[in-house]
Amino acid sequence: MTMGYLRLLHRVYGTGDHDILAGADLVPEDLADPVREISLFQQARVIDNLTAIYGPGIVFSKPEIWNVSIHGAVAIAVISAATVGEGIKLLPRYGPARTPFQRGVIREGRDHYTLDWEVTVPLTQTQWLPMMEVNFLAIRSMMQSALGGDIDGLEFSFSVPIPTYAERARAALGPGVEYEAGVNRVRFPRSWWSMRPVTADPILHRGAINELELALRRRRENSALLKGRVEHLLQSMPDGRLGADAVARSLGISRRTMARRLSEAGTNFRSLLDDELKERAVHLRSARLRRDEIAVRLGYEDAASFNRAWRRWFPKDRETQRPAIRV
Repeated sequence: MTMGYLRLLHRVYGTGDHDILAGADLVPEDLADPVREISLFQQARVIDNLTAIYGPGIVFSKPEIWNVSIHGAVAIAVISAATVGEGIKLLPRYGPARTPFQRGVIREGRDHYTLDWEVTVPLTQTQWLPMMEVNFLAIRSMMQSALGGDIDGLEFSFSVPIPTYAERARAALGPGVEYEAGVNRVRFPRSWWSMRPVTADPILHRGAINELELALRRRRENSALLKGRVEHLLQSMPDGRLGADAVARSLGISRRTMARRLSEAGTNFRSLLDDELKERAVHLRSARLRRDEIAVRLGYEDAASFNRAWRRWFPKDRETQRPAIRV
């Protein structure tokens, strides 16, 4: 997450004796860094601290702070698009540039469009729900700017039981708020889709899109770099195998962070490990080792598991036909 969000939270809620940074491995001086990001762990810890200090529903105690300006280039791109619909479609594409562990999907209905939103990592409800509430407040603020204030028909659904602060939520988001829904969802009237925002600005829009594309490209490059480092570690391992926890520790990141960034690079740890084990199997077979010896060298304790992997790797294998040696 970008530091701007945390800087705002600290300024509004972290004054006096309230240490909302406790346990997050952060100090107030860190907030001044204009390019630093904070990890998901740090964000979750800050949310836990805020809830412990102020109680649930903290997002709606000062909903006005989650306006268009705090959401940077994403919000600017949305409200400056040529049509409201084109702007809304940018949310699932570029939202992950600021919060990469969230995902949105747009669906078309007969008289409406919906945006389903989810957090893609395992968090407790008390941790992810404030993130969802901020998302919805942000969307409301963007639509209010784009439409000049008239947002009748905008509806929000939460997949959680009715909270104690439901009335505060409705006061901030509007009357069209429901709970105990099957999914976290925003519902937009279909009539909005082709409307021209009052804030439409092609030059401003182009600049925001360029900034967001750069941010996404940077994130993809970082993820590709991590993939290469994982492959290098797997290739340098001795007999046996490295587990995901050991590789993540070697890289100085959590297993969840490694999984997320490998996903951004289009792969996962299991696939990378499987590719490396197959390459080693090719090399060991060319050295005329028996299958049971290869199984031990590759870290398989269960012969049946190794045999299944072997048949998957070499479906047309014959005893007289050996795979080529790795170069």
